[in-house]
Amino acid sequence: MNCKLYVLVIAGIIFNFQFSTFNLLRAQAPGTTPVTVSMETQMLNGRKYYVHIVEKGQTVYSISRAYKVQSYDAVTHVDIHYLHPGDTVWLPVRGQFSDAAKEMEQPAPTAPARPTTTAPSTTNREPQPATKKTEAPAPAHEVRRVGTMLKVAVMMPLYLNQLDQISTSKFDIEQRGKKSYRQFEFIEFYEGLLLALDQLANEGISVELNVVDVSENTPDKVEEAFRSHHVEQSDFVVALLLRDAFDKAAELARQAGVYIVNPMATRSELCADNPYMVKIQPSVEGMVALMLNNMRTERPNAHLYVIHSGSANEKPVLTELKRQLDEHGDIPYTLFNWSQSAKLTGVIKKTPSCHVLSIYDQNKDNNRVYVGNLLNRLAAFKSQAPTLYSLSDWTRDYTDVDFGQLQQLNYHTYSTSWDMTNEVHVAFLQAYRNRFGTEPSSSLAATGYDLMLYICSGLSRKNSAFWQSPSSSMPVLTQPLHLSRHGAGLENDKAQLYRMENLRFIKAVVKKNK
Repeated sequence: MNCKLYVLVIAGIIFNFQFSTFNLLRAQAPGTTPVTVSMETQMLNGRKYYVHIVEKGQTVYSISRAYKVQSYDAVTHVDIHYLHPGDTVWLPVRGQFSDAAKEMEQPAPTAPARPTTTAPSTTNREPQPATKKTEAPAPAHEVRRVGTMLKVAVMMPLYLNQLDQISTSKFDIEQRGKKSYRQFEFIEFYEGLLLALDQLANEGISVELNVVDVSENTPDKVEEAFRSHHVEQSDFVVALLLRDAFDKAAELARQAGVYIVNPMATRSELCADNPYMVKIQPSVEGMVALMLNNMRTERPNAHLYVIHSGSANEKPVLTELKRQLDEHGDIPYTLFNWSQSAKLTGVIKKTPSCHVLSIYDQNKDNNRVYVGNLLNRLAAFKSQAPTLYSLSDWTRDYTDVDFGQLQQLNYHTYSTSWDMTNEVHVAFLQAYRNRFGTEPSSSLAATGYDLMLYICSGLSRKNSAFWQSPSSSMPVLTQPLHLSRHGAGLENDKAQLYRMENLRFIKAVVKKNK
């Protein structure tokens, strides 16, 4: 409790702060090999670029200087510090726009396939046919360049105006389970951000964090905070807000041309038409694919029963699930509405060693009753019990769930519990304990840590081109994270599946499709 209070007081006193270490991008020493400017050009994303083939001894610095552009404007396939002869560098032709500010805001292109030529041409080449892409193309929108100091705004409820209501008396500390303070709901997320900033500073990446307290989760208060704290001047915004408040923040960010990150939402429609949207929680597509691959690995050809209720909440998952099952056709399945639950036991008896996937989602109270009933029915099978899957972690959602029954059913889920066999998880918990004197009680700390490391590291390597192609190598994270285009926005297409063993979660085995 004292540690949390200390962090909150610090947050209230020092609300805008900097992590200043080394420059974002270190300049390279000029190459010893003279650079001959190529006249070969190519149109990419509506801009004209010189196509330069690297010769031995040349660097991005020396090449950019010859073409009279900044080194961070160069586009390469690889890390700019490790160019090799024959690599291709694309350099923007200056003066393409009459407005210099507009030119600086144009998105850097995604590097195309490397040309087959081994030496620069002296003729103007026609644009090459686009290669087949594995991800949806980025929509046309302005992407601002990043400076030497990354500016990140965090909008979240800290309830700093209620700090004087917190009591630190011995009685209140010992009885804290009987009284909750709203200030502590999201503070672990904030602490995860701080751990990431420590790591980024060690790597020479400077970040200025602008923390904005939005204690009243209403659209009007969000807009007031957005304007008064100059959030639009950020390189990106992290918004841990309720639905209506976040939707307002997303609208304001889109108007300002600033990327906005949602750490917790699971609804994929967020990304439908907003090119500046970044959704951190895994996509339904990725989660379903991972789960089906695990089923193929652990019990090939076993029958799958999908239990649902027909609610609107289940529709996105059910639609994607049917699409993937029908596309591959290698897993026999039956959709089972829970209203037919009386028949469930008899049906499963006829197909031993089957999978049961629950996507049932009515509401919190109905879900709790349903989970208890389902576990009782499935656990009655004893030695021939099916393998149970769920998209959300029931051990986290329902504190009274029977762990013994879950263990018996070889329970699989996308758990956010800590895996003590995972070296990354152990290292994160140790760092958190060293920094704050306690361990996190939820996954919020790891979420804040992962997204800050992933995005800031990407921007430091690729500048604004990161938003167009955020697939560059990243630091080790507690959970897998990779952004790709889903609709207009960016969504995490990675997830980690766990299974219960000895009443704890460990990574489930998943073989990728060939």
